[in-house]
Amino acid sequence: MKRTSLHLLLVVIIAATAGCSTLSAPVPTPAPSASPAPQSPEARSNPTSPTAEAMPTVTMLPVAGSPSVSPTLPTEGVGSSSETPGPPPPEAGSSVESLASPIPAADPFGLISQDRLFGVLEDLTGIQPYSGWRNSASEGEAEALDYVATKLGELEYLRGLGLEVERQSFHVFLATELWETRLYMDMGGQPIEVPADALRGPRDDISQALRFDSDGKLNDSQPDPVVVEGPALLVRSAKEIQALRPDDVRDKVVVLDYALVDRSVIQAQEAVEIAFDLLEEGPAGLVLVTRFSNKPEESHGTFVGDLSALNYVRTETAPPILYVRLEDLAPVGIEDWPDLEQIQAVRLVWDADVFAPGTSGNLVARIPGSDPSQAVILGGHIDSPNGPGAMDDGSGSAILLEVARVLDEAHSQPPTDLYLLWFGSEELGLYGARHFVTTHQALLDRTLAMLQIDCLSRPLDGLSADLHLVTWPYGHLGDGRMVWPEALTEIAAERGVETVPYEAYFVYSDNSTFGGFDVPHADLIYEPVVEPDASVHYAGHLHDPYDTVALAREVGDALEEMARVALVAALETPKKHASLRVTPAADRHALFVASHTEATHMTPTGFTELGMALAMEGFDVDLIPYGQAVTPADLEDTDLVVVLPVLDYPTAGGDLDLYDEGWTEEEIDALRAYAVDGGLLVLTNSRYRIKYGTAGLDPNEDWADANALASEFGITYLEGVVKGDQAETEGDHPLVQGLRRLELGPNNGVPFDLSEDVKGQVLASADGGPALVLVQVGEAGGQILALADVA
Repeated sequence: MKRTSLHLLLVVIIAATAGCSTLSAPVPTPAPSASPAPQSPEARSNPTSPTAEAMPTVTMLPVAGSPSVSPTLPTEGVGSSSETPGPPPPEAGSSVESLASPIPAADPFGLISQDRLFGVLEDLTGIQPYSGWRNSASEGEAEALDYVATKLGELEYLRGLGLEVERQSFHVFLATELWETRLYMDMGGQPIEVPADALRGPRDDISQALRFDSDGKLNDSQPDPVVVEGPALLVRSAKEIQALRPDDVRDKVVVLDYALVDRSVIQAQEAVEIAFDLLEEGPAGLVLVTRFSNKPEESHGTFVGDLSALNYVRTETAPPILYVRLEDLAPVGIEDWPDLEQIQAVRLVWDADVFAPGTSGNLVARIPGSDPSQAVILGGHIDSPNGPGAMDDGSGSAILLEVARVLDEAHSQPPTDLYLLWFGSEELGLYGARHFVTTHQALLDRTLAMLQIDCLSRPLDGLSADLHLVTWPYGHLGDGRMVWPEALTEIAAERGVETVPYEAYFVYSDNSTFGGFDVPHADLIYEPVVEPDASVHYAGHLHDPYDTVALAREVGDALEEMARVALVAALETPKKHASLRVTPAADRHALFVASHTEATHMTPTGFTELGMALAMEGFDVDLIPYGQAVTPADLEDTDLVVVLPVLDYPTAGGDLDLYDEGWTEEEIDALRAYAVDGGLLVLTNSRYRIKYGTAGLDPNEDWADANALASEFGITYLEGVVKGDQAETEGDHPLVQGLRRLELGPNNGVPFDLSEDVKGQVLASADGGPALVLVQVGEAGGQILALADVA
């Protein structure tokens, strides 16, 4: 009788709620690629589309079944938000039962599935295999983001909550698209094709990168395959290379044991010299052969496709270079190194194009929480779907999707807004995370904490591994506590997972970009325990051709534990939110203006401890992102405004006609009025684009554009460079009191002088001229602090 009564009650409940269900809504159309259709027959999207309107874009993608949202919104700026709220959530503390479904909620932690995680890894690594090693800003990366968008669209419960998906597009300095990489080996019969890949080339040197472009033309996507065919010449020792002469290698394809140039097992300089000696002899082509090993001190292909010694070899000409795994040569009867002697002829087909700038993207999913005034962010980078990349960072990308699927299956609403971020171009320099941070300033202010999932690894024999939670603490600024990692360690332990908080005062992964804006952050990574000077990449099969799903399955339990920690962060962070920050409550406002600074590395996403120092002094640090004009409204109630250098990615090494940056009259008027009305305005410049730290890369041809603003205050930046790496301080002004010198970026300063009628006080000098000057403006006590060098 009890069972019958329950059945009748269930029927009544279902009948009463049937008219409210939105579970039958269709799956949304995946986001379009950020780039136009290619001209190459093998391609499905051009990785770059440089135009005069080359600005970052933000597209809000309506998810079927959710409230309608505007299809196109401007990039979010200071004090504004591109976030579109979903339907009213249940009150905080109430049941997480969805308004969209009567199905009872289940325990999310019991729903995590290794099979599902590995299924996603199979899908991701199956996207455009053998089309570039960890190839960021490529059509494979765009396809991976499409894949995730489609999977998110299948989550009916989350759609009912108001799930939103945002697709971002942005430039990276340099990108390489590998359209075709084919390798044929002949052992006396019909040539047989074996799987092969190519090198993507340097990340920041256009002239060197063009050596890895099949026609040597920048920003050209026309099909231009290079075909090389010739007798095979096997080389397995450095002595053999030293003995080679041009006649020995002319018209031949050298088949080289990668261990000879593997900078993970020999000194980097030695590897470059050996590679140089080989290429100087002029082979028609080069095939690098790797072999799997899990033994320490043996080569297993680390950095073969990206960051290899061959990137740093400068020769007049460069032959086509492919690489292949020895294990993939079985179809031609090769099982071991001696079998390579049987290869009689080799044929290479190679078609690659370099773009400067290239185009990359992010995918952002917002799951509305019970308390929308707060947020938790989980991130992973998806820029290595094409080819090996299962662990770094297919693992993090799969875990993010698993978190969403678990919440959907459990019918569980997170306690705060939950953001899941799939970053592009992490491997090129954290571009995706930096772009997201600069374009979501309002979100950062209500974020409790950020967790990056990066990444799984497979330790070498004899090495143990830990689940580390890596953060950049405020130790240099007086408080070295790791509050967020320690809190996460505590609550993860309650779920049966042991993690180890770990401090690193340098860039570790995407999470580091959040530190400059005072967001508690950590990087979740299962990494080998090695000596401080040892390479985690080499020790854990990261950045090598064997970062495969098969290898990841050997550490499947660790992958599941990582998913559990991610779910803990998503659902249980608010338990600790009152004490996650070590900085005081903000009572002042610092604003960085990056309206014309395309290099996001030259903002607090890269100047991490500058942003942290300001936060420690009670500043709320905000930023106007690249592509968004600064307005008078942005400058209201601001105590400090830092104007970052004018700098765009088209450079003298590329095509300066693509687009150009510069201040508008409206922006100049707003900044001048801010200073004249009593504000403190900091002007900066930079001779070079800088990426990590203070070292310069390519010259900044836009340096003179700073004068459009600086001249309003009698300051003129000049042609030339401030030589050296330090400035000597002068006087006893509070800004330099107690300091003898200031560190500069090496030869990165732009000299400047002052008009005769300017009231300026030199605070530091370098190379015979001013490097730091304080200028009084207006009658309200306004000041201009002019720097020769942003670094």
